[in-house]
Amino acid sequence: MTTFKLDPAVRAELTKKSNLMGSIALAKDWGLIVFAFGLSLLWPNPITFLISIILLAGAQVGLSILMHDAAHRAVFTNEKVNDFIGEYLCALPTFNSLAGYRAYHMAHHRLAGTVDDPDLHMTKQYPVSKASLQRKLLRDISGLSGLKSFIGLLGMKCGYWQYKLNGLTDLVVYEKPQTTLDHVKIFIKNNGLVSIGWQVAMWAVLYSMGHGLYFLLWVAAYLIPFPLFLRVRQIADHAVVEDMLSTNPLLHARSSKANWIEKLLISPHHEHYHLEHHFLATAPSWNLPKLHAILIKEGLIPKANQASSIFDVLRRATTKQ
Repeated sequence: MTTFKLDPAVRAELTKKSNLMGSIALAKDWGLIVFAFGLSLLWPNPITFLISIILLAGAQVGLSILMHDAAHRAVFTNEKVNDFIGEYLCALPTFNSLAGYRAYHMAHHRLAGTVDDPDLHMTKQYPVSKASLQRKLLRDISGLSGLKSFIGLLGMKCGYWQYKLNGLTDLVVYEKPQTTLDHVKIFIKNNGLVSIGWQVAMWAVLYSMGHGLYFLLWVAAYLIPFPLFLRVRQIADHAVVEDMLSTNPLLHARSSKANWIEKLLISPHHEHYHLEHHFLATAPSWNLPKLHAILIKEGLIPKANQASSIFDVLRRATTKQ
């Protein structure tokens, strides 16, 4: 592990939560959702529909990252408020679970840089051939990845599969066989009806405006660009780094630059500073640029773990074959 340690006063400042900044971050994501729907409502045509779908997917990524930050209790000062917003306003609109994600993701942080890291399965195969990466991206663009992910999340909410986001499925083991009714009860207990309620609410608002079918923009975003953006994000975070089997976060994660489009769609809430996040996981996202500046000044980030853009990351993640 690195011997570098932050000054206690600097560390305290970097890990300071803010209700104002947390509210602004949340408002950005939901504001983007309103803007994306409004764009197509005001100027309905194939081009604006496509733009709306892409923007909605960016908002879905943003909500997922805020859920991630809430899992670290790194958004709001009050833990109950942090967890309520992380669950009801960030996780449930996309059928996720703050509690499930927290347990899974804490294992990732605890085991990062080891063969037991649950997320290693998603990045250990890189670099891959261009043909292999194209096949993966084609599955995303076709909607197959999104459909598979949605079915997986439903199965986890029903207590059928264990909560995992690495594409692996393991059945939940019970002392006695579970009936369909048992799984329905688990689905309700896991706020599955609230997730459905979010979809109904969005549709109802659009229907009241005479455009109920525009809800399909949200569905299309969820099934196609959303999983595509998440895959690219996963590659950028941990694939083809200095040493993915080192427990040193300076070696097993990446810090990337991001332009405004990447920040809007793939790296909202400074997610491109993933190495910085692993270095100090309790730092709120708005403080990651400050931490990045410190680590760069100290010369602690290996060149192999710095990327100039998402395209730079994808280039490194593919071989010439």
